[in-house]
Amino acid sequence: TTPVHVAHHPPGTPKTVDLRVGQHPTYDRVVIDLTGAVPGYDVRSVSSLHYDPSGESVPLRGAHFMQVTLTPSAAHDSQGGSLYVGPLLAQYAMPALRGVAFIGDFEGVVTFGLSLSGVRAFRVFELHAPTRIVIDLHH
Repeated sequence: TTPVHVAHHPPGTPKTVDLRVGQHPTYDRVVIDLTGAVPGYDVRSVSSLHYDPSGESVPLRGAHFMQVTLTPSAAHDSQGGSLYVGPLLAQYAMPALRGVAFIGDFEGVVTFGLSLSGVRAFRVFELHAPTRIVIDLHH
């Protein structure tokens, strides 16, 4: 349950292109798909979720929330067109994961919100070829 902060300083700005979820026998998994190198990331519990940069509340159901911040990263191309094809706001009925939201793509920072059924132990790791950040939420 301890926050995870990993600093990476990749050349260029990695692109965030998708987010996928899956349920397994002992954990629920969130996978963030990227192009380019792995950006730095921060995964932590928060008391509430807010859209960046508006500050409006994110309407996810759940008893506990986590924020996932990727930096540097962008979910848009150089003309401002979206590269992200994943869910913007989705609710689930998994044992741990109750919802995900794409809550920001602003000034080199991409942010996601997760809603959970309660406080959960979690692990975060990186995969390569293709580039991904994986968050396992234990039941």
